[in-house]
Amino acid sequence: MIDTQELLRLAVSNDIIDLNDVQAKLEMKKRAEILEQHPYAITQGKDGKWRTYIHDCSKKDNRKQIKKSSKEKIEQAIIDDYRQKTKREEMTLEKLYPEWLKYYRLHTKSDGTVKRVTSDWKKFYQEDLIIKKPLKELTKIQLDTWIHEKIKAYSMTKTCYYNMSLILRQAMIYAKECGYIETNVFAEVHVNSKMFLKKKKSNSEEQVYTLEEELLLVEQAWKDYCNNPTVTTPLAVILLFYLGLRVGELVALKEEDIKNDKIMIMRMESRSFETSNEIDYKQSGRNVVEHTKTSAGNREIYLVPEARKIIDIILQQNRINKSEGYLFIVDGKRVYDTAIRWRVEKYCKKAGIKYRSPHKIRKTWISKLIDAQMSINSIRELAGHEDERTTFKNYCYDRKTEKQRKEQLEETLMLKQEDQLGKTVMVCA
Repeated sequence: MIDTQELLRLAVSNDIIDLNDVQAKLEMKKRAEILEQHPYAITQGKDGKWRTYIHDCSKKDNRKQIKKSSKEKIEQAIIDDYRQKTKREEMTLEKLYPEWLKYYRLHTKSDGTVKRVTSDWKKFYQEDLIIKKPLKELTKIQLDTWIHEKIKAYSMTKTCYYNMSLILRQAMIYAKECGYIETNVFAEVHVNSKMFLKKKKSNSEEQVYTLEEELLLVEQAWKDYCNNPTVTTPLAVILLFYLGLRVGELVALKEEDIKNDKIMIMRMESRSFETSNEIDYKQSGRNVVEHTKTSAGNREIYLVPEARKIIDIILQQNRINKSEGYLFIVDGKRVYDTAIRWRVEKYCKKAGIKYRSPHKIRKTWISKLIDAQMSINSIRELAGHEDERTTFKNYCYDRKTEKQRKEQLEETLMLKQEDQLGKTVMVCA
């Protein structure tokens, strides 16, 4: 005895049944059912136009009239309205997410941001029952409770919460604009800032290089370059200490960006990702984009004499190698940011100092400018920050060793102590 599925398979494979024909007949049957249950009459006026009503709760009598030039078009409008309402009734965050993500991708240049969003979806949403509830049934209390449970369960910082809630915030806005919901109740949810875990600022020893460490790192880079002058990547590490660039900006520099004693920063390396299901992403390549990380990122930086000398060495070697375009080239190809990271790690190991990423060299550079008491606005502009608070909060660290800090403290307090002792002697006398 052949089961139903096998019988169907045999019928299709032997051209007894045409699936396209079956699908067309089912579609016609469904259309007829929709039109049959339509509660309003379909009429043709003296002007030849066809008219009917469809449900609209925004109207006083909960209906609005639609008008079309033919009966076929009025029927299609009824069917489209029915399917849109059915979709709205059944729409959940789980169903909305792929649709919203496709829309979101159109409005961002960064594949990395999209990848972060998908990681947050899998971590905070994918296994949660709330994504299966119809959006129109979600209440302010439900979303308020859900979001606060997440904050507590994951001990979220303000930044973590902002990233995690981006999906729900923007998806609900999108759902309202698409007509899936009438009111965005999540817009009414407010989180007390005291709920967030206060992130302790990292120790300076983990964030910047001391002067002694900087000299050791630069020394190792020079040695590496001298051992193989045809490869200029070691000089890129040294140049970081003079320019304070993001490593993605450094490897995207072109020879044409050098204008006398200044260098223009206007592009960066970006990672590209690919996906087949809008959920799982894998890196597909690296490319240079014609913009920097922020709107304030496009800038020019003065080349101090030492930096200019290093660049001249690189340009001279590039001419020997018949290199064109990018400043840092190996075997005719642009150097990736990973090559810089690998070099920094290598030099730290050889110098016997703790490894800190190339971004920590940027923090070192900014801290050095702050120590020199440059205008904070000038530092902000040179760093490519949009707000000086970012510069102070995340890039201001002490480059002194613990011994140097103790000596500075003793020297400062000793002066005050002597002044106080002098006053005490005068009073006693």
